[in-house]
Amino acid sequence: MKPKIASSYRVLVFLLVFCVYGAKTIAQETEVITLLAYLETLEKEHNVRFSYVREEVEGITLKLPSKNGASIENVLLYLQENTQFLYNRINERYITITSKENTGSICGRIIDFETQLPLEGATVISEVNSFKTISNAEGFFYIPPQNKNTIFTVSFVGYTKITKNTSDLSTNCPALLMFPSVSVLEPVMIQNIFTKGIDKNLDGSILLSTQYFGLLPGQVENDVLQIAQALPGVESVDESISNINIRGGMHDENLLLWDDIKMYQSGHFFGLISALNPDITKKVTLYKNGTNIRYGEGVSGVLDMRSKNTVSSKTEAGIGFNLINGNGFLDLPISERFSIQIAARKSINHLWESPIYKNYTKRIFQDSEITNIENNQNNIAINTNENFSFYDFGTKLLWDFSKKDKLRINFLNIDNSLDFNESLETTSQSKTSELDQRSLLGGVSWNHKWNDKIETTALIYGTYYSLDAINRDIFTTQEQVQKNEVLETGLKLDASVVLSENLKLQTGYHFSEIGIANTQDINLPRFRDYEKDVLRTHALFAGLNYLSKNQKTFVAAGLRGNYFGKFEEFLIEPRLSLHQKFGNGFAVEVLGEFKSQSATQRIDFESDFLGIEKRRWVLADGENTSIIKSKQASAGFVYSKNGLFMNVEGFYKIVEDINSANQGLQNQFRFSRAIGNYTVKGAEIVINKKTESFSAWASYLYSKNDYEFGTLSPTTFPNNLDMQHAATLAGSYSWNALKIALGLNWHSGKPYTIPIKNYETTMEVGVTTIRFDVPNSERLPDYFRTDFSAEYLWKLSPTIDARINIALLNLMNTENTLNIRYVPIRNENNEVSVNKIEEVSLGITPNFSFQILF
Repeated sequence: MKPKIASSYRVLVFLLVFCVYGAKTIAQETEVITLLAYLETLEKEHNVRFSYVREEVEGITLKLPSKNGASIENVLLYLQENTQFLYNRINERYITITSKENTGSICGRIIDFETQLPLEGATVISEVNSFKTISNAEGFFYIPPQNKNTIFTVSFVGYTKITKNTSDLSTNCPALLMFPSVSVLEPVMIQNIFTKGIDKNLDGSILLSTQYFGLLPGQVENDVLQIAQALPGVESVDESISNINIRGGMHDENLLLWDDIKMYQSGHFFGLISALNPDITKKVTLYKNGTNIRYGEGVSGVLDMRSKNTVSSKTEAGIGFNLINGNGFLDLPISERFSIQIAARKSINHLWESPIYKNYTKRIFQDSEITNIENNQNNIAINTNENFSFYDFGTKLLWDFSKKDKLRINFLNIDNSLDFNESLETTSQSKTSELDQRSLLGGVSWNHKWNDKIETTALIYGTYYSLDAINRDIFTTQEQVQKNEVLETGLKLDASVVLSENLKLQTGYHFSEIGIANTQDINLPRFRDYEKDVLRTHALFAGLNYLSKNQKTFVAAGLRGNYFGKFEEFLIEPRLSLHQKFGNGFAVEVLGEFKSQSATQRIDFESDFLGIEKRRWVLADGENTSIIKSKQASAGFVYSKNGLFMNVEGFYKIVEDINSANQGLQNQFRFSRAIGNYTVKGAEIVINKKTESFSAWASYLYSKNDYEFGTLSPTTFPNNLDMQHAATLAGSYSWNALKIALGLNWHSGKPYTIPIKNYETTMEVGVTTIRFDVPNSERLPDYFRTDFSAEYLWKLSPTIDARINIALLNLMNTENTLNIRYVPIRNENNEVSVNKIEEVSLGITPNFSFQILF
């Protein structure tokens, strides 16, 4: 009897569940909800934003769709069939809603140039009064389709009016940038190129916006210095962040700024990853020519990196990791006018040595004392162990203490540390050598808007760099201490004055005091060398920015004067940037600049830091090291229309008063300190085609780069960085929350010098040396690398996202030769021969990152 009762209960429970579920389903099918409430639900579930006129949507009801968990595309199709609206998906996040009565309406979106936020309530009116409308909460506005080829203006209180033609608009709602009144005549964007977040400006500069960034091949995070290398004319001959070459220049010839404070260290892991945390670096401006007059130093290029500069209205945070480091950031509003930003990273190899860490270690420590690649003359077994770690920490305080005044306080700390332990197998004797590399940056700035036309900024800053090493010899009691220190303090005053609707004056004064010290201390035999130089520089600059009413002509021209007190030398540096549009998407560009630089890096192979870091900062002294000077001119054309972007630019650059000791020559001129110059001439070509979800691009660089040293023989030979051909082919694709990117990188080999065949060595003053052939007459094999990356944004809740990235660097595992050099070695019979040392690139290197965003 009991089994029957149990069976009856099961039947009863089943019927109850069925009835409840069925009732719920019927209720859902017949449940009526307002369209406004349903849109708000969809925004939370699918991480999208709808743009609409609230008065049109209010009061409209509809039946809930029966399918739970349907894709956003199916939901939009259902809404379009069951309401009187059209739903146009602008991108993966924004969807516009317009009445079916206005089918075919064109639209645009009003954006604040500085904050990149939408402007609500901007007035849009045609020149002939055929239409008038305002932008909604998301910055969108709509114009009836019959208004083709009509001139209209956009105005908003506190911003400069802009004039456009309706032919510039489309159903994809392109962005229209508005400038605060005092920021008028800034170099506005021509077009987004390559991927979202890379924009070309009218003044020829490139703007990288990491907070809106898309995806590039080989990236798991927005490493701005690696992203810069995707641009034509920006290369790295050895795959490192600490050796970025802009149009054939050395890395130390680039001016790197973080929140307008000069950096003397750019990389972690001795150059393989950027020292700039992508969570706090929001915007980067790259200049290759036509540099703005406010920038001094950096004869080859400028990378101006900025953190977020607006007080936050809501809390944003994130925590995550990749196979190299753990990271976290916090953007916390304290009040309406005060907020704080904090970001930090720390290496994780003390917890787990990942495959990418092992690849990086192998790559960095080859051709160094740690791998003992040259020779072990003692023929004694040595065990080695290295312990490497890095971290960075940055913070920023933002206080808008009045409507016209903004106070900013910045601090950044970067640290690399290496302990290298050697032990003898026979005696177990061990010694540890150490290397520490650190940077500290800090500044306080005050921005004041006097009125709608005048704005001033004052910055007091300090930056400190230290490279400190102690090398303990395992076979003796010798200890060698080396230190390179840089301390720079300064004051920057900037002012901008709007003279008219089309003309702005830019002027300012910069003062800096740079002190650089180099120490070498050896206990046995006793030797100590200490050098310190200090240089004070005063700079005045002034220039005009002109932008025509139709925004077809942009000119920025000015002069910068630098006075070097120690040498009583005054240098005048003209700068020019011209952009002229001709219609149908075509424009021409002309750029030019004179620049100078007082601090450079000397490459010292004999007194290097454990063979890992061979470069040390030195200051112009008027004797052995001069102030280097550059002149550059370039011209080209730009085409930008309907998602197609093309840019062809030819350039000519000469850098004078360089020291051969700074060039890393690994031949007969290795120890020379000759003064000379190098000349680069070439052309860059970029083609980029974009659709809503796909972007493909190709770039090509041709350049010829030659040294000229009057006191060397021969006087002229190829530059160490003379990679005459470089090309990139890449593409990225986005589908909903998924992004993928694939890219190919190729360049011809750089030059190197070989010994004279059959006469490799010679005896000079009792020392055997290598007899080298014609300098830089041979070429490395061509370099080729394929990279892949993918990103997925996972919506965990309405307020929490998870971002997952994977990347494969050198997907085909191509072995590329980065450098070849020759050294003498002595065998067990005391015979000297020549050893060829080959430095190779990273092999296939997978990486993975996971980040939770709040």
